[in-house]
Amino acid sequence: MSSERQDEIHFLLQEYRNLSVIELAQRFKVSEMTIRRDLKNLAALGLIQREHGRAIYPPVPMDTLLMMSMGEAEREKARIGHLAATLITEGDSIILDAGTTTLAVAQALNTKCTVITNSLPIASVLGNREGITVLMTGGEVRSGTFALVGPMARSVFKGFNADKLFLGATGVDIERGLSTANVLESEVKQAMLSVAKEVILVTHSAKIGQVSFHTFARWDSIHILVTDTDLPSPIAKELENRGVKVLLA
Repeated sequence: MSSERQDEIHFLLQEYRNLSVIELAQRFKVSEMTIRRDLKNLAALGLIQREHGRAIYPPVPMDTLLMMSMGEAEREKARIGHLAATLITEGDSIILDAGTTTLAVAQALNTKCTVITNSLPIASVLGNREGITVLMTGGEVRSGTFALVGPMARSVFKGFNADKLFLGATGVDIERGLSTANVLESEVKQAMLSVAKEVILVTHSAKIGQVSFHTFARWDSIHILVTDTDLPSPIAKELENRGVKVLLA
């Protein structure tokens, strides 16, 4: 029960940024001492900060802020990231694609695992997190997204066998599949897809129906879609008919 409560506290802090010990004790109907123990454990993992009777979600580094641009979808992406992170089992080797929603997965991640990523912001979030080993691709840094792309980034994946890939996309369309605005990023995504046993697409529902410049995958490559509850029911049914499991955060 305590681990479940701590997960929920972490999630709440992602949403509200800071909460008092008293507020958390009232919300969970436990003592303030119990909440302080929970916060101590979360702080030891590097997931939160404690300050004067309050729990604070750690400030995001400036380079990460430049990349995130979550805007009005920040809360939905936090929920998607939290739900997606529950799909990770201790000991998994996972790939985290570059993107704002995969960054939300990284922010919610507290399971011991090995992470391979081409995202500088994701590496900065996970680099000091206890129990998580972070491996980065090489490559050229794309301005604005801080994603590593190019031949060096692609070649890294040839030697890996990943349990799970958490994939992002700019465009998500039933007929045209998954697309992005940059061919170099598409090529890296395709390299990731080629070495993953299970592929989990994480995306905000506002991207459904959009088509971007270059298609990098079709739906037969995707096992699970994690999105928010604004996904239209007919689209969810169509994807399930195509063999994609749909999870709504």
